[in-house]
Amino acid sequence: MRTRPSRPNRRATRMTLPEAEKIVALDLDGKLDRSDSDVAKVVFEAHTVVQRSSLWGAAPGTPARRQGRVVFIGGAIFIAVWIAGLIIPLLLGYDR
Repeated sequence: MRTRPSRPNRRATRMTLPEAEKIVALDLDGKLDRSDSDVAKVVFEAHTVVQRSSLWGAAPGTPARRQGRVVFIGGAIFIAVWIAGLIIPLLLGYDR
């Protein structure tokens, strides 16, 4: 029975994507003892790094990932300001 380990410390040094892929491969082959809590934490972090890199298309901390984050936040702010510009005059009752 596998238990879910606690989340790794965010201040800890993150592993690279190639390291995480090697750990995940070893885990899928059954070569790692997940009964040890320290090993389970490392395996959980490796799975997290691999999943996030496949979702966002880059390893954590790479310039492409930072640029994607900035574009997403900028777009969200633009849309929020645009919607507010449409709704606020309607709420205040401006008739033109």
